[in-house]
Amino acid sequence: MQTVGEILRSEREKKGISIKDVEAATSIRALYINAIEESDYKIVPGEVYLKGFIRNYANFLGLNGPGMVDLYRQQQTASQSNVIPEAAASTTASVPSSKPDTTGEGTGSAKWIIGGIAIAAIAGVLWWVNARPANPAVPAPQPSAQVQPATPAPVIPAKPVPNPVPQAQPIQIIAKFSGECWTQVIADGKEIFEGIPRSGDSLTWNANNNMTIKFGNAGSVEANYNGQPLGKLGGVGEVVVKTFTANPQKQ
Repeated sequence: MQTVGEILRSEREKKGISIKDVEAATSIRALYINAIEESDYKIVPGEVYLKGFIRNYANFLGLNGPGMVDLYRQQQTASQSNVIPEAAASTTASVPSSKPDTTGEGTGSAKWIIGGIAIAAIAGVLWWVNARPANPAVPAPQPSAQVQPATPAPVIPAKPVPNPVPQAQPIQIIAKFSGECWTQVIADGKEIFEGIPRSGDSLTWNANNNMTIKFGNAGSVEANYNGQPLGKLGGVGEVVVKTFTANPQKQ
């Protein structure tokens, strides 16, 4: 299989482009272009620059730049996997093989060593048996912590709230209209409404001291004074003037 550099050089020569032309078009130094074509990647300062040079060089030649970078990665991975078995084989070959001693010179010393090891092992076992206590102390079980149930907090009864002393309240009038009715409202000496509500309208007015309302068609109005319904205020077409105060007894 051709290397990345061989593919790029072949395509460049096929198009009749010199390395200087590539350098001028891509701003890649001729030194690095030549190193890529020769697969001498150590000259290029860093892996990131190398991949960028390969991509730009390939794109300039009309090739697939990202695909050429992927091919570079595959070839580098394959070359590294081939180097590892060779290094392992050379390491194995450098280790001298051990051969059994056939001269008989080390036989006597070996027997003395084995005998010493056996005696030391027996002495260790006897010491361990004698030093071991007959009845090892068993740690007493720790009492388990018991969770005491939480004592509920005492319930403090709420203090009764004394009923407020009745006081004069502001005036609130709610008027519901079942037909058109000219209406004028004067609250605390100021006119706050004047107009003709339509059927279905519901209007609310408020005053602090007194309120006077004039209805041009009292039969089409139902009033509510401070939450108390007053019903119809008059007949159809009848003009009615009603005055309301904060004290119902003064109405």
